[in-house]
Amino acid sequence: MRSTSRGKIGRLIRGAMVGALALTLMLAGVAGFLLFTLTGNAWLDQLAQIGTDMAFRVEGFESTFDQIGDSFELRVEQAIPEAVRPFFD
Repeated sequence: MRSTSRGKIGRLIRGAMVGALALTLMLAGVAGFLLFTLTGNAWLDQLAQIGTDMAFRVEGFESTFDQIGDSFELRVEQAIPEAVRPFFD
């Protein structure tokens, strides 16, 4: 089979377009990587700070629930008559 010059030109243009697309995608990836590494540390620090704040809030809730549970347990113990308390120990 004989290839025509039109077919060779078409393959050349297609190859150049595929190469340009690949180069563009690689440059976009490198630019995104550089953008993330240069500014990403600030974003990661903010996320870490938010996580730390949330952990402190959760600890506060846990201690509040522990206090409520202890208070309830103390009230229940005080409501049990002295004669019956040995059966609950």
